[in-house]
Order: sequence, then C-alpha cells, then structure tokens
Amino acid sequence: MDILTRAKGYVSAQVMKGVAAFLSKASDAHVKKVFLLLSRMSPTKFHRETFRGIADMADQNHPFYVLWRSIFKDLHPNCRNKLVINLLVNSMIIGRGIRDKKEKEYDVHLPYFMVISPTMKCNLRCKGCYAAKYPKAKELSFEDVDRIITEAKELGMYFFTMSGGEIFTRKDMFDIWEKHNDAYFQLYTNGTLITRDVAKRLVELGNVAPMISIEGSKEETDWRRGKGVYDRVMEAMDILREEGVLFGFSATATRTSTEAISSEEFIDFMISKGAKVGWYFQYIPTGDAPDLEYMATPEQRALLRERVREYRKTKPIFLGDFWNDGLYVDGCMAAGERYMHIVATGDVEPCVFAHFAADNIHEKSLVEILKSPFFTKIREAAPYDDDNLTRPCMIIDHPWVLRRIVKETGAHPTHPGAEMLLGPLAPKLDEYARRVKEIFDPIWEKEDLPLYMKLLSKEDKPYNYERFMRRRREVEERRKKKETEEILTK
Repeated sequence: MDILTRAKGYVSAQVMKGVAAFLSKASDAHVKKVFLLLSRMSPTKFHRETFRGIADMADQNHPFYVLWRSIFKDLHPNCRNKLVINLLVNSMIIGRGIRDKKEKEYDVHLPYFMVISPTMKCNLRCKGCYAAKYPKAKELSFEDVDRIITEAKELGMYFFTMSGGEIFTRKDMFDIWEKHNDAYFQLYTNGTLITRDVAKRLVELGNVAPMISIEGSKEETDWRRGKGVYDRVMEAMDILREEGVLFGFSATATRTSTEAISSEEFIDFMISKGAKVGWYFQYIPTGDAPDLEYMATPEQRALLRERVREYRKTKPIFLGDFWNDGLYVDGCMAAGERYMHIVATGDVEPCVFAHFAADNIHEKSLVEILKSPFFTKIREAAPYDDDNLTRPCMIIDHPWVLRRIVKETGAHPTHPGAEMLLGPLAPKLDEYARRVKEIFDPIWEKEDLPLYMKLLSKEDKPYNYERFMRRRREVEERRKKKETEEILTK
C-alpha cells in the first residue's frame, strides 16, 4: 500500500464520498459545498481557512468563486474530478501532511512541487528563450522521469510542472501522466502541437493542464515566436475549450509586451477563449542572446503588479504574477523552498531561470540534493538582503547573492553562456536591482507587508514565520547600527 493510500486512511471516508457526490452533480449549489468539505478535511489551519474563504465567496458572487463555478460547468467531468481530487485533495491536503512528516524524518525542508524538463528539443526558436542554449542531445528517459516522480510522491509531492523544450515532442510522457494518475501535471507549452487527438487524450487522462505561451497581440507573438504561431495558439485554445480540458496562458513581461499582456482587453480575450489560469513571468536575460534592454523596466513591473491585483477583484480567472507575488509564496521559491528544476541532463537547478547546478539526479536522491550546500545556502539566505518579498529574486533583485553562493559552493553552469549572469551582465543587473528597490520598498512597507503578516497568521507551521522574523530583526539591527554610526560621525 503506497504512502498516499495510507494517508487517505486518515481522511474521513464519508467526506471523500461527499466530495465525489457533489462533483458528479457539479451544479452551482454544490460548488460551495465542495469547498466546505475540503475545509473540513484539511489538517492544517492554512488550508482550512483558504477553502472556507472560497466557500464564503459564494455569498458575494466573488469573481474567484465565479471562476470555480465555471470550472465545474465547463470542464469535462474527468478533468474536473481529477483537478479536485489530485490537486486539491492529494497534493494540497494529503500531500501537505506527508511532507510535514517526512521533513521531520529527514531533517530537511521539502518543496511543494518540482519542475521537470525531460527534453530541451523544441519545434520553435523564440527570441530570448531561456532554454535555447541547453544541450539537445541528452534527455531524461521514461524510466528517469518515472523514478523522479515516484520518489517525489513518497516525499508528499503530487503536483508537477513539466517544461522544456517543448513537452509535446515527447509522446511517451502521455504514459507517464497515465501511470501517475494520482498526481496533477501542469505543462508549459508553445501550443503548436496540440491537435484534436491530443486534446481527447488529455480528456481521458484528466490530470494534465496545458499553459500556453502567448505574447499578447498577434504581431508580438509572431515576432517573438515565428510567423503563424499566434493563429496556431488560438486554434489550440479553441480545441481545448471545446473538449473541456483545463488550460491557461503563460505570458512573459518584456519591454515591448508588458502593456499588452497586462491590459484588460487581453485578460477579457483570454477568458473568452476559455483560459481559467494565467501565469506572468519576467523576462530573465539568460539563454538565447541575453539582452537586458529586453527586460521589462522596474516601472513596467510595478504596473503589472497593480493591474493583476485589480483583475483578481474583478475577473473570473486565476492569475499568478511571479516576482510580484512573492508575498504569497514567502519570497523566492528556489532550491527546494517551494520547488526545484530538473533539466534533461539530470542536473538539478534551483529554479528554471538560475542555470547552475551542483548535483545530478543520476547520482543522488532528491533528499540528498535538497540537503546539498548549494540548495541549503540559497534557502538560508532568503529572504535575500532584507525582508521585502516583492523583490524576491536572487537573479534580478539581489544578483550579488547568486554570484556569492555559486562561488562559495562551486556550482557549475548547466549550459554554455549561463555564466554571463555572473560576469558581463552583473553591473547592469546590479543597477536594475537598485532601481527595483527604489520603487518596491515603499510598496512593501505600505501595502504588502501588512498583507503578508495577515497571511502568516493563517499558517500553523512555524517555519516561514520564524525565518521571516529572523530576517526582519536583522534588518532592524542594521538600521539601528547605521543610525548610531551616523550620529557618532557628526
């Protein structure tokens, strides 16, 4: 009997039956009841209050509740059921309990999920692609991926993101998703290989959600990704919507795309296409011809933050704004804090944009890698420099932190050119980070810090509170020391 089956024994059978019954009916009246039941079965305060909060949103007809109502209505029953059972129950509720137990057993902090890139091969060549310089000849075998997922599930991870490269170039991954039918998989894809047959297979599986890359307008998308890509993406979205597959969009904020992808017109259009999720990333100058001038400006990044916060109050779509949403995930998620990235060679990176590694999955277990000096130093350094979680990144917000830890631990670049972040690009990255600090420090103190402290009050696990408050005290001590030195020099 596997660990998930054993863990389910602690969850009331009647509650599980109730969730299944409500899912089969999927009427508006039952959506609230599903979340009330999920709240009842949650062993942690954070999830109890989160699910209860979603249920309470029904009374105000809040857009986030409207989103869930549309998910229950629009998705194929198999996709809807797998979303709730695999993601909300297995990953969030039961997986959390397993991770908490395993953390004590192995004396290491365990992440919620991981990103796996089985291949770096791709049918497109997009401007500024972060993955373009990885070697294409090596790939993770079916057996490699199967072993990694099996090992991760034993540690309580039941949510996996798959990227690359283009994941749909690997036909054997369908068999992986089928074999691990108790887990939930999110895919980042360019969408050009999603056909009607692919969508029907995803319906059969139910536990796979594609996130399709788009740059906003047809002109911007085709300029960055290639002529005709936009139309193929639109067709893929139509097919997925018609078949009832959960999908979303993935958009990279650059100097030329930020205004378009953060516009209300774009969000409304994505909702009309059937997207239930939207992920925003910042362009990171690594991979193919890194270009700091292509990065969104700090001012554009602040604009994106402002608009996304507004859409969450008014639009029925889940939006994740990486970097700007640092307070919701306790800052940087890298090095096993929330996730890690296993690339096609087996190298294990802190995150998908920090292309350095000290360990390889072919040589060490996940627990051994999480305990490595490279990953441990990254986790212990966060929040980096100060306590501002809206500047969470060791690549573009605190680039000197990445340089220091790579040097101290002897981590190596995972592809040629990755070391540019440590050398030629360093001065301008430091300059960018200083400007971000000027803009985001006042926002943090006035708006996001009070919100983060409220979020911490929902968590009964002391790990994040203790880590944050330790850094907060250090910042305050440095401030007092500086004030004293200034007084003494006068």
